Amino acid sequence: MKLSTIVLLLTLWVAPAQAQRRVVHYLPKYEQEPYHFGFLIAYNQMMYSIKTTENYQNKPQPADSWPNGQYSVPNTECIYVHNIETEQTPGFTVGIIGSKRLGRYFDLRFIPSLSFSERRMHYRLAIKGKDGTMDMKDITKSIGTTFVEFPLNIKYRSKRYNNIGAYVFGGINPKLDLASQKDNKDNINGVEFINNLVTKRFDFAGELGAGFDIYNQWFKMGIEVKMSYGILDIVKNEAFIYTAPIDKLRNKLFQVSLIFE
Repeated sequence: MKLSTIVLLLTLWVAPAQAQRRVVHYLPKYEQEPYHFGFLIAYNQMMYSIKTTENYQNKPQPADSWPNGQYSVPNTECIYVHNIETEQTPGFTVGIIGSKRLGRYFDLRFIPSLSFSERRMHYRLAIKGKDGTMDMKDITKSIGTTFVEFPLNIKYRSKRYNNIGAYVFGGINPKLDLASQKDNKDNINGVEFINNLVTKRFDFAGELGAGFDIYNQWFKMGIEVKMSYGILDIVKNEAFIYTAPIDKLRNKLFQVSLIFE
């Protein structure tokens, strides 16, 4: 009886150790290689971070003060911007990855990318007629965005556990919006005119994120999330009625990526 008990205990102790030794460690020398290359595909949500001017709802905008003074709304004395909101819509990103090993747990990554999305600005206008009447008008500005991005970040990796590792990263992202100067048309009280919320092409963002590396026999796959915060004010005063209530306008982005290296 005692012998069988000892054998059973030895079996329970040795079996996990044997099972652990049988785990196959894929790409065991991956972290020692100086360079890695790959690509990513990602889902993104682009947003605006808006800082409005103080008490903007009570500041009337002249009806004939559209860009270049060339538009006027008939029978309108002035227009108030009653409310302004931003809405994000889904987009996607594709990019290529170049990674340079800096140390045992540090990598330098450069990820030139193309990001596509659309953002919407919702304006509620209070239009005051020359006869003293007030008419409420809702206008949505759709801003198509095509960013060429050049993220450069430092990645800090945890010690690998079998075929999984975690990491965090941070860095900078200069970007260029190829669609920022596109015009579109509005219609207020039967008057159609070209007028757009025009933003500056160049932006500079700071980024933070985290993810997991999953190793298999042929390649490494990563799953990561990041937030990107624009540093520069990107609004341009070319559409008076739309930029009047905005003091600062900055880009903001949330992204979930699949990475293959």
